[in-house]
Amino acid sequence: MIVAIIIFFLFNYYVFSYASKILVNFKKGILVNLILAGVNTFLMVYAYKIHSPYYVSYFCVLVTLTIEFLLFSESKFSQAFLCAGILIINISVCQLMFIPIYSYILGITPYELFQDEDLFFSSLSILFIILYLVSRLSLKLISTKDIIKLSTNTIYSTMISAIILFILTYTIIDVIVLQQKNYEQNYMIMFILTPILSAILFYILFFYSIKSVKMVAYKRKSDELEASKIKKSLDRKNIEDKVLKDDLTSCYNRKYVMYYLKDKYENNIFNFAILFIDIDGLKNVNDSLGHDIGDEYIINISNVLKESIRENDLIARLGGDEFLIILNDLEENDIKKILNRIYEKIKFVDKVTNNYKVSASIGYIFVNEELLKTGVDNIIKIADDKMRIEKLNSKGE
Repeated sequence: MIVAIIIFFLFNYYVFSYASKILVNFKKGILVNLILAGVNTFLMVYAYKIHSPYYVSYFCVLVTLTIEFLLFSESKFSQAFLCAGILIINISVCQLMFIPIYSYILGITPYELFQDEDLFFSSLSILFIILYLVSRLSLKLISTKDIIKLSTNTIYSTMISAIILFILTYTIIDVIVLQQKNYEQNYMIMFILTPILSAILFYILFFYSIKSVKMVAYKRKSDELEASKIKKSLDRKNIEDKVLKDDLTSCYNRKYVMYYLKDKYENNIFNFAILFIDIDGLKNVNDSLGHDIGDEYIINISNVLKESIRENDLIARLGGDEFLIILNDLEENDIKKILNRIYEKIKFVDKVTNNYKVSASIGYIFVNEELLKTGVDNIIKIADDKMRIEKLNSKGE
């Protein structure tokens, strides 16, 4: 029994460690995972001691995990329930396949297995080792990003959650029969096939939902590209130059970039980055060398920024010595690559410029779904604050 409890505890610790990668702002930490794993292990042993019906235990575990995920993360209910449900489905399927086989090997009925404490906990030891191996294998087939995309999509996560409840309700019949004294081992194949078919049904719908979510994202990108082509085909260049672009650099102006960001906010388009750029020493150049040289300095920086970003990104001059860049459709890890490209080009321009030093301070943020909800003004303020911190740090060096 002690071995089974240790294995169950370790499995729970693994579950919460992995959940921290999927759930929004899950309170990561060894201590949190240890506490939650300990609580769940105690509840499992307690449920057995009070002879809780096994089919009831499935729903209790589902509810307990959902509550724990909600308490220790900032996830929505649909996301927490989906993550808990996927785990319970795997547990119930593996157990309903394993118990009849294990009972058959021992030459006893599942009812006798449930009643014998030592045999029951020894079966759990083997079961959770199998569960660990199955989960490791399934994670090779399903990426963490796909699970996150699915769980954060309210429509599909709700649909999958409903299917989870349906399958769990359906498995009650299996569990009730397995726990009967007069269980017939001749029907073992039928009871093994039931969870297998349930698992097949669940994962067919699960992968279909993931594919659908990807298709929605693909369609959104296609629509954006199509809108971009239509926009380019229209003869609006003169209007854009006068109303939406900066005269000196031909970058978009503050009015357009604010409209662009508000459109993202209103349509809940996230996973993009904002770079806030401030040209260093522009006032000194204007005062000592004149505004013509100062304009040249601004143009040089704007050209560097234009050459460093991608075709689907956007650059705007907010006014004076400030620029703002929006990097679309990228992972947070990709920001540093673009920043390094900008800094390298600035260094090159500085080497070939003799009468003034060329440099800039850049602050950046990655806008995920949660940050987007705080509003456009707050997002720009955070990027601006980070730029000012960067400028102070560069002065201190």
